Amino acid sequence: MKIFRLFAIVALMALMCVPAKAQDDELRHEVAISYGALSNSRWIDGIVDIAPALVGQKSDRKKAFGTISAEYFYHTSPLVGVGGIFAFSNSKEDIYVANELSRHRTNSYFTLMPAVKFNWLRKNHWGMYSKIAAGAVLARAADKNYDQSGNKSGKSDVSTACDFNWQVSLVGIEAGGDHVRGFTELGIGEQGVFLAGIRCKF
Repeated sequence: MKIFRLFAIVALMALMCVPAKAQDDELRHEVAISYGALSNSRWIDGIVDIAPALVGQKSDRKKAFGTISAEYFYHTSPLVGVGGIFAFSNSKEDIYVANELSRHRTNSYFTLMPAVKFNWLRKNHWGMYSKIAAGAVLARAADKNYDQSGNKSGKSDVSTACDFNWQVSLVGIEAGGDHVRGFTELGIGEQGVFLAGIRCKF
């Protein structure tokens, strides 16, 4: 339900900014929130599971939450916007060794990326664009360990790592009014292969 609350908050903020316009009658600022699937982090989770499987470990009951992103762009011209993206995702899994529960792991990914957006088709109530972003991701793995009887051992381990991350949205489509628009994108990266959301321009 948290994602619906976030969308409701952004939608309310978008309605509040409807009367606002720059003095030169151009909408230069843009904020957005989106939800995406099949992000870089999901692919990384799958690859990381391969090596443990070769030595008798397996993952079960894996739950993955898609990527929630917040964006800001400042439009230096009607064609180009520059800004940044913050993205968050996580996943949960039980890890078994020799068919015995070993630990419960929660993976969390925090990504911050400078970004550029190209509005290459602009109409009164809809438009098309492309977007590219690159930055860093902080990956956090928190393990709750279990003893041989399957009970919590009271021990927990936390590890973190920082790495490169990116998003390339080849095609984005937005539709709505001058200030508030819904959008969907097709691309690849930490925000996902498919993502959709709502944005406000002011």
